[in-house]
This record gives sequence, C-alpha cells and structure tokens, in this order.
Amino acid sequence: MLSLILIMLVVWLLLGLLLAAWTLFFQGYIYSEPVSAIYWRAPAAAAALTLFLGIWMVLDYRSIGDREDEGRYQPLHNFSNKSTETYKHIWIITPDGKEDHYERRGNRYVRKDGRPLPTNPGSKIIASHEVNGDKHVFERKAESNEVRYYDKDNKSRYMRENYVGQVTTSHFSWLVMALILNFGFLIVWFLCLWLLLDFQWPHALGLAFVAWLISLFVLPMILAPAEKVRKERLPAKTATIIARSEAVSR
Repeated sequence: MLSLILIMLVVWLLLGLLLAAWTLFFQGYIYSEPVSAIYWRAPAAAAALTLFLGIWMVLDYRSIGDREDEGRYQPLHNFSNKSTETYKHIWIITPDGKEDHYERRGNRYVRKDGRPLPTNPGSKIIASHEVNGDKHVFERKAESNEVRYYDKDNKSRYMRENYVGQVTTSHFSWLVMALILNFGFLIVWFLCLWLLLDFQWPHALGLAFVAWLISLFVLPMILAPAEKVRKERLPAKTATIIARSEAVSR
C-alpha cells in the first residue's frame, strides 16, 4: 500500500511541475503576462487532479474481487461493461431426455469417456461450478447474427454458441460509473485550468480536452500497480466460493 501512496505523490509532483511550466510559458505567449502566484496555483491544481485520480484508483482497486478479475473502471479506450464467467460442468439434454454431463478440461468440454461437446448442444444447457452445486438453465435463442443461450432466471446472462460454458453479463452500473469517472476527469481538468490557473474559459476548455485525452492513455500505468497489489492481497477464489457468492447475488 505504501507503494501506491508513493505513486500518487510522484503523480502530484510531476503534475505540479508540468502545470507550472506550461502555464508560465503558454500564458506568457497568448496573454500580456502569465498568472501571478503560480507557486501555489500549480500545486493546488495538481492536488485536485491527483485527488480525483486517487478516488478513481480506489474504486478500481475495490472492484477486483478475485485474482482472475480485471479492474472494472478503466479509461474509455480500455473499458468494457461486460464480465465473463466460466462454468466447470455443463449438461446437455439427449434425444431420450437424459442429461449428458461434460467437464471443462483446458479450453474445451469433454465427457467422461473423452467425447467432446457436440457443435450443436441443443435447445437447453445446464451449467454449474460443481457437479452437485447450484445449476443454471440456459435456453437457446437464435438472433439476427448469432445464437445465444440465455439464463432462464436472468436474461442479462447469456452464452454464445461458439463459447458454450462462458457466460457474458452486461452491467449497466459499471457503464454509468465509468462515464462519471472519465468525463468527471475532464471537468476537473477544465476547472483547474480555468479557476486555479486562470486561463480564459475557451482556452481552458480546449487545453483541458487535450490534457484529458493524453491522461486517459497514461492512466492505465497508474491503475495497474493498484490492481496488482489488490490481487496479491486476495486469496484464490475456489469453485465453492464462486457458487455461494453467485447464490447470494441472486
């Protein structure tokens, strides 16, 4: 955790130096003279930006619940509001109505006798993390460009026909929070340049947009160490824990 604090201190220091140097240079070029008291204005602007980044880092850090997870709140170019869950066991319904069991080995499902899962599993798939664990029923539905299997009890969860056993879930709340963080960062840049560094608002808006775009591409290098620390602190999630947490979420 100390390493993350040091990272934020370095970010604050670098931002303060860059903002001070850029403000003195650019305002001296486009205005009659640069803003006064840059000695406190630049550190204050850097502190506001670093505080926002710190909040972003904490939210991304806390979004990781397992060592296999990725940070949930990323810059727009890295962001996805979908999560993927892979089941260990699946059953398909045979023509005589029986459940045929397949277990995931490597990246495919095979039966006890080694027979692989058929290309067309049928109209229904039953999935579970454990042989005797909670089972979920997925029903086949043909759409305009692909075939999906939707969770009977939660239509936001589905499998693609080419990725049977892997459930994709869309999270609207993730999308909302990511938009708030990404565009909130733009607003903070604008307010710092306008109110603290005393750029005229049109100049502040244009400069904020450029600085924001650059920051979004640098941001993953700041979030990655926090995600690494989080994963090191978490135990590996077992199938039993997954099943229990899934049951609680329902």
